[in-house]
Amino acid sequence: MTFNPLFLAADERPAPRLSRVLGYAGLLPFLAGAVYLTAAAFRFADAQAVALATMALVVYGALILSFLGGVRWGIAVVGARVDGAVFAWSVIPALGGWVATLLAPNWGLLLLACGFLIQGGWDYRAGEDGTLPQWYVTLRRRLTVIVVASLLVAAGSLLILLGP
Repeated sequence: MTFNPLFLAADERPAPRLSRVLGYAGLLPFLAGAVYLTAAAFRFADAQAVALATMALVVYGALILSFLGGVRWGIAVVGARVDGAVFAWSVIPALGGWVATLLAPNWGLLLLACGFLIQGGWDYRAGEDGTLPQWYVTLRRRLTVIVVASLLVAAGSLLILLGP
């Protein structure tokens, strides 16, 4: 990675409003899944839709994780030099998300949580070396905390509901 002066001016500004709105709106399926599964685990919601809610949460998580890899691919495309490692690593989130959809639900949710943590760490490092704007890193950090917490709460709720 090399320092990208294009992001220097953006580092001092907050995330563009639309980015924040869309980013936080993208949390709704994560939060809804975690809340529903928790409510079902404690018998506050009908457990009949647990399989559907779980599948929806895992598939949505896989899509968003894949999207984040695509963001990194896109940044590599517009970069001043081709970095094969960035292209290669940017495909890993999509593959991890795909594997998560094939696993038992608890394991899929845990794999997604790990994937989001790893992607968040990669984004943080890219912000430090100037390949991502700081506003993006800050927004991603906030979103990642909520996504990972939602996935872990959902996985824990499934353990209560279905057992290990």
